Order: sequence, then C-alpha cells, then structure tokens
Amino acid sequence: MQVLRVIGFLFCLGLAGCAGPSGGLGSVVKTNQLAPGMKSAEVKAVLGEPSQTQFISNKWIWKYSLHQTWKGFIPYYLVFNRDTQTLEQWFADEAEYAREQQMWLQAMPSNQKIELDVKVGPRFP
Repeated sequence: MQVLRVIGFLFCLGLAGCAGPSGGLGSVVKTNQLAPGMKSAEVKAVLGEPSQTQFISNKWIWKYSLHQTWKGFIPYYLVFNRDTQTLEQWFADEAEYAREQQMWLQAMPSNQKIELDVKVGPRFP
C-alpha cells in the first residue's frame, strides 16, 4: 500500500509540473506558430514566460522547456534582436537534453529492486 501512495504522489507531482502556460504536455507543437520577425510580446502570447533570459552581445536569449510527446521536456532557445526585440531564430538543444537525461540516469540507484504482487481477476463478496 505504501508503494501505491508513493507512486500516486509522484504522478501528481509530475502532473503538477506540467501546468503553466509554457510547459504543458505537447507544448513543443507551439513552436509551429513562431515566425522570424515576431515581437517578443507575440512570442510570450504563444509560449508564455521564458524560464530564463540573458543578453549576449546584441542578442536577447530566452530559454523554454517544451514538452515533446514520448521524449520529455526539451530545452528550446529563442534568439531576439536586442534593439528591435524581434525573433531571429529558435532551436532545440538536443545535446543539453542528452546531458540532462544522462545526469538523471546516474542519479538513479542501479541495484534497486521493487517487487509488486498484482492480482487481476473478479472480486466476489
């Protein structure tokens, strides 16, 4: 019974992490609505607030974690012109995604064994 509570809690916690305007399930498809030259306010209307922003030279970089079905949350970077605040390019950072996945795998115990006794069948009073 304790295992089911833990699984239920983790499921709810994971589901709560998917809430919000920018990180919902399947949110990577929202990038189809992006176009070069969009103003920063238009991008926020599509993707919501970025998780991080930074200025590098004359560029304004926004970071999002967008969900891709069957893969997970992928880091996306959007590059704006600092002066005009217009979108110039955007891309998924697959190398960063791979590093994050590797860190998660290393953090998981390799010798943990969980046994569940599940019986499926009709229940009679």
